[in-house]
Amino acid sequence: MIDRIRFIWQLLVLACIFALLGMLLLPRINVEISPVTFLITLGSVTLVNLLTFLVMHTGIQKNSKDGVVYLLGGIGVKFLLYLLFILLFWIATKNLSKPFIVTFFALYLVFTFFTAGRLLKILKNK
Repeated sequence: MIDRIRFIWQLLVLACIFALLGMLLLPRINVEISPVTFLITLGSVTLVNLLTFLVMHTGIQKNSKDGVVYLLGGIGVKFLLYLLFILLFWIATKNLSKPFIVTFFALYLVFTFFTAGRLLKILKNK
């Protein structure tokens, strides 16, 4: 239980830091992505990683046979949620610009490495 609360707290702090940096740096550098788009992308990436962590953390707490199913399910849920986000964003804007794609993948990599690091730390302690 403590691991979940600690992860949620750290994830929200990381998301707030990125939101603050994005709001301060996006207007100063010539990036063709609006602050609203950045915040929507950041919020979606944060939510997807939170859900993925909760599913995978549940799998870590189970026995090895059921745990593998939860871990694979977490990866599948993550893939489907990101696919759904990109599809809905494309339908809403009718355009996926290069700055949006770069921003999305940068946030995806940072949050994925953060989540994977926390899961590996939990597995080492178990």
